[in-house]
Amino acid sequence: MSAAYKNMNEINGSLSVLVTGAGSVYGLGIIRSLKASVLPVEIIAIDTNPYSLGLFFADKSFIAPRAADEENYYMFIKNLCIDHQIKAIFIGSTAELPFYSRNRESLEASTRSMVFVNSPEVLELCTDKWLTMCHLSRCGFQIPATIRYPEDAGMLSSFIESAGFPLIVKPRFGRGSVGVVLAKDKEQLLESIKGKESLLIQEYITDEEQEFTVGICINQKGKVISKIALRRYLQEGVSIAAVSDSYHDITDYCAVVASTLGAYGAINIQLRLKDDKPVIFEINPRFSSSTGMRLLFGINEPESLIRSEVLCQDVIPGCASTGLVLRQYTDYYFPLDKILRPNIT
Repeated sequence: MSAAYKNMNEINGSLSVLVTGAGSVYGLGIIRSLKASVLPVEIIAIDTNPYSLGLFFADKSFIAPRAADEENYYMFIKNLCIDHQIKAIFIGSTAELPFYSRNRESLEASTRSMVFVNSPEVLELCTDKWLTMCHLSRCGFQIPATIRYPEDAGMLSSFIESAGFPLIVKPRFGRGSVGVVLAKDKEQLLESIKGKESLLIQEYITDEEQEFTVGICINQKGKVISKIALRRYLQEGVSIAAVSDSYHDITDYCAVVASTLGAYGAINIQLRLKDDKPVIFEINPRFSSSTGMRLLFGINEPESLIRSEVLCQDVIPGCASTGLVLRQYTDYYFPLDKILRPNIT
């Protein structure tokens, strides 16, 4: 059983937390949120790449072996957690989610560190976009009309007739916007599916101005401890601008969706509005690329998880401030002696 605290007075010194994948946009968002927290947090960051920006922002940083070398990686994480008395692990690398999901119970038992990751069942459901659509449909949530290719190739003509163009073609097991094609006519559609497998063909929800990213955090008891909906604008699959307004109906709707999944920790839901109703087209079982943006609206998801799961506090979801956040890349200077060498751990 992992360590937990009844109140702040039980904390001696700082709370050490681990952030993996420190160079990813997810890892950086987690680190920025932790640094902004009022809690006495010590951030320990790891990445396989010594030039990962998050390593330079953390209190302590280490070069990690690759998670694909599972036995070596497991021992590295176990020893790191024990040596630094780490109380919580945040995963900033999508590729590492399956490892932590499979090994969560073992790591928590051997290190007393809480691992904020969804179960293997939730990961499978959300990673397979067809299973996601089936689950949502069974639970009564609105989804885009969807067929598989090539499994449902015999339905293609009738699907085109009912859904009309444009259509979305996406990998069934893809990440973000990688491999997503907007087919504007039959010629483009046939070209985009030619010789390929494991695809989904979906109805295109036309109003790009009404696309939302919704963050929901759920504790081990199944209680929602954080929620926020942002109307977003994308560039190459990443949010570059976000608007927060009176989107309470959307956040409440997605909180119910996350609860039906049996989610734990962070869930990120993508949707568009059709006839003023949410239509969900993707669920990511992890922190979002907009985690740092959410912080600027007053929603600190990593802090909420620490308060609920490590400090055993009763966390009530806060209300996001209204406004606009714009994302732009920033350059940082560091002296050479700040660079970690790969053989130093």
